Amino acid sequence: MAARAQADTQAVTGPAWVALGAAAVSSAANLTAILRHDKRLEYAAKPTVMALLILVALLLHPASQAERACFVVAVALGLAGDVFLMLRHDYLVAGLLAFLAGHVAYIVGFRFGAFELGGLVVGAVIVTLTAALALRRILAALRAGDRARLQVPVVAYVVVISLMTVSATASGSLIAAAGGLLFFFSDLLFSWYRFVRPLSWGQPLNIVMYQSGQALLVLSLASSV
Repeated sequence: MAARAQADTQAVTGPAWVALGAAAVSSAANLTAILRHDKRLEYAAKPTVMALLILVALLLHPASQAERACFVVAVALGLAGDVFLMLRHDYLVAGLLAFLAGHVAYIVGFRFGAFELGGLVVGAVIVTLTAALALRRILAALRAGDRARLQVPVVAYVVVISLMTVSATASGSLIAAAGGLLFFFSDLLFSWYRFVRPLSWGQPLNIVMYQSGQALLVLSLASSV
């Protein structure tokens, strides 16, 4: 176990750690921008986090080159989704589609790694119960708020992110499982405060969970733990 952990640490190269540290600093700046309502800082910091995570993925030594290629595409699509959601006009559907495509890329990437049935079952139970409890309220809020047109894209998105999360928990990597679950619950929180009711702490917590989830998914490329 110790030898495997050491090998995983060595797989994250020095330059990759530097890029990850820079991503953490940018993430802190992003959180500060949200708390201070500083849109200019947010516009700079939020895309920078994802760009640096792409760099981390390119600099580390992955267990699978094919999985890394898929994850780089996934994070790049996440970057595009972030930009769509930051724009002043309503590009929510475009953002959802970018993230949805990113989840598909993650799902494909996980197929190049290990598979554990126990992890699949645990992940499936978590996402199914959570979606069953939350999705009805979210869809009802969309209808009540005259956004019924978003119901199909939202349901499609929930299905795909659930499959991504289950793929992460079934990968045999605790790091990937944690990243997938953080991503899943960050998007659930986003949907709740965007459609159901405002939460003063919703956006700050969402960004921490989302960016931490993406970072862990990237780090899982170099991990067998």
